Amino acid sequence: MVKFEDVFHIGIIVPNMESGMEEISSRFGVTWPRPPGPAEVLARTKDGTGPLSSRFVYSDEGPPWFELIEAVQGTVWAAQASNIHHIGAFVDDLDDEIERLIAEGNELEMETVDEQGNRVSVSYINSDLNVRLEILPAAMREGMMAMLGSS
Repeated sequence: MVKFEDVFHIGIIVPNMESGMEEISSRFGVTWPRPPGPAEVLARTKDGTGPLSSRFVYSDEGPPWFELIEAVQGTVWAAQASNIHHIGAFVDDLDDEIERLIAEGNELEMETVDEQGNRVSVSYINSDLNVRLEILPAAMREGMMAMLGSS
């Protein structure tokens, strides 16, 4: 089960990265420690497996951090009615948590995979409520916290 203390960020889709950063900074008083970086993954969805590319940045302040992702139409990163894209959390066992959430009636929208098609890290889970959950393996916590400047 995802525990609240494991929630570490809120992902927001922005149509334009620079104006999105400016607006979120103005509204919430956050800063950005580095320029947006590339988000390039091999992703599997119900439509198949293929490359997915955009830009992303995390706020300097957190937790929880704001993650901005530049919109890519026709993908899981498309602009939507609510541009709060996801709530991100770490889980102890990624495979078990995905199975549990699917058994509860949630949909596995996207998962990052390696060249052999094996699940590797980020997975998006959604439901009729449309509050998307991004789950990452707990083994990524230390690296993510180091990247975000937190221990």
